[in-house]
Amino acid sequence: MSASQQSFPAGSSNGRKDRLSPELVREAHLDLAARLGYGVYGYALIFIALGITSPYPTEHPKLFWSLAAAVFLSMGARLTLALVRKTIYATHPQLLIWLLTLAIAIGSGASGLLYVSTLRSYGFENWTFVIVLLWTAGIVAGSGISFAPNVKLLALHVFLLLGPVTVQSLLMGGAQANTFATFCLGLSFFMALVGRQMHTVYWQQLRDRALESARARELEVAKTAAESANRAKGQFLANMSHEIRTPMHGILGMAQLAIDSETPEESREYIKTLQSCAEGLLAVLNDILDFSKIDAGKLTLENIPFSLRRAVDDVCKLVLPQALTKGLVLECQVTDNVPDLLVGDPTRLRQVLINLVGNAAKFTVAGSVKLQVARAESGLAGAQDQVSLIFRVTDTGIGISEEDQKHIFEAFAQADSGVTRRFGGTGLGLAICSQLAQLMGGHLSMESTPHVGSTFQFACSFAIGRERDLPMRPVAPVQPEVPVRILLAEDNPANQVLAAKLLSRRGHKVSVVSTGLAALQAWETGEFDLILMDDQMPVMDGVEAVRQIRSRESAGHRRRTTIVSLSASAMLGDRERFLASGMDGYLAKPFSSEELYATVRHFANPERRASG
Repeated sequence: MSASQQSFPAGSSNGRKDRLSPELVREAHLDLAARLGYGVYGYALIFIALGITSPYPTEHPKLFWSLAAAVFLSMGARLTLALVRKTIYATHPQLLIWLLTLAIAIGSGASGLLYVSTLRSYGFENWTFVIVLLWTAGIVAGSGISFAPNVKLLALHVFLLLGPVTVQSLLMGGAQANTFATFCLGLSFFMALVGRQMHTVYWQQLRDRALESARARELEVAKTAAESANRAKGQFLANMSHEIRTPMHGILGMAQLAIDSETPEESREYIKTLQSCAEGLLAVLNDILDFSKIDAGKLTLENIPFSLRRAVDDVCKLVLPQALTKGLVLECQVTDNVPDLLVGDPTRLRQVLINLVGNAAKFTVAGSVKLQVARAESGLAGAQDQVSLIFRVTDTGIGISEEDQKHIFEAFAQADSGVTRRFGGTGLGLAICSQLAQLMGGHLSMESTPHVGSTFQFACSFAIGRERDLPMRPVAPVQPEVPVRILLAEDNPANQVLAAKLLSRRGHKVSVVSTGLAALQAWETGEFDLILMDDQMPVMDGVEAVRQIRSRESAGHRRRTTIVSLSASAMLGDRERFLASGMDGYLAKPFSSEELYATVRHFANPERRASG
């Protein structure tokens, strides 16, 4: 058994756990050495007392001074071990216990021999024996505290002190000797009980202190993490406010300029700028929605055939105007040995690449931005229908410091507030890219040198597609839009005008109401092919209005009216909530005119109405 195992209470319920805790073992061993070192001074008293008040030194000089030398040697060893205990333990933990055991054996053994030799030489009633008796009793009684960390050393100490004199008493015989032997055995048994109790209490206190210290460290770590998170969220909210208010200012300003414009051409230019600002605002909102879905583990990837080179070309075309404005060289390369037809999620792949290439262009003042796609050197061996690709984006931009690189993929994080003020951004883009790369089976990493540039890359695997896997896209004959009767439930005046105008252009007959209750009443008194329902309206919200309509359809055996949600509620779970209420479809705001027309064609076509 190792020394570390010997120092634990065998009966402790946590004994096994403690044996695996080197910090507790170390503390106990060092504490034991300190206690044994600071408790040595009592051993000198007996020899001083005997030297002054008894004839022992003159009548038995060799024995007396031999025992004194042994005891003082033990005292010196214990004091030395107490002083250098940390050094010894650091180099050889078991050596410290062995040396302490040897020091105890020498000192306690010599003291026990002094005790028994005094009894044999002077008897029970001699003053010299009484002095040794009182001293030994005091040493034994105080041992419980000194040896609390290690009950086995306590047993060795008591045995060496009381064992020889007990045996001698039994050999002498007689009532007095037998009574004294019984007293020694009782004292030994009492010390065993006391020592065990103090040993248990000591280890419990040691564990409690360790647990309290660990909890204090955990609280400190949690406090630091919470403060860091609060700072990050505070910075994120400040960034978000800036990112939302900036395009909103452009939207309101351009709208005012368009209103005051003197010519249609001038008004059209302002409206184009207004549209650009609105698209920027929508990009911020989409980042928030994507992060919400990823954070909740609800974002899933498509698995469809697509053209890799077309996807890369789309990314470059989108970022090229930004690069040209700054005079940057933009290169997009796909090596020849990379297959073009793959199976995966092209939308999310483009999202990651647009973010990485767009960031590279944003943070590069002069030089170049390069996107490279190549086969991974260690691809999927044996998988003939799989290919492992590396996507690498390199720039000659401002770079990122080594410290900031540790947090660059965390949510709400940017390199520093100065970068945020200079270049903008929500701090969610790279966090979303990192999560999307993981969903695609890869890992987004980076290398960067301040003022030199950065390289972001990730590797992921795709199935190799075939020509016949690509969906057929026959050109459908252009058919005139079939006018239908539409009930539009929308409380926002601008949204009322927008939807009604767009629908009227296609010949649809549109009735507009502003509350859920009004929508319910209009449905009761009229016939509609389709209801477009907002969810948040006064008097009665859209969800409750749909429930009322579905309930009354069932009760009155009325034809089921198709209801589609037109809602700005686009957070995780909103679509499912609307469909669960009885709606047939969902279109999130903001939507384009084509998205609205496609929704109407899908849910209000004659074949669908006939089947319903």
